[in-house]
Amino acid sequence: MRNYLGVASITIFILTFLSMQIFVIGKVSGATGSAILMFGVGLSILLALFSQKGRMKTIVLSLYGVLIVGFVTISILFGVAHM
Repeated sequence: MRNYLGVASITIFILTFLSMQIFVIGKVSGATGSAILMFGVGLSILLALFSQKGRMKTIVLSLYGVLIVGFVTISILFGVAHM
């Protein structure tokens, strides 16, 4: 079971963003959309942490790390640009 948690993590991550784009954006309040996004991303990171040690776990956690650092960097750049 733990062998497939890395794949499940990536699948949940992709499905969260696709469902946000297709079903949620513009139809619910910002707080609800943010809650859905945080739940999906949190669940996918949790599954990645519990997955079996190996190449898939390293790839998934590295991908999430790069995405988080990229998000923080872009947020800071937008904040500085609009001062």
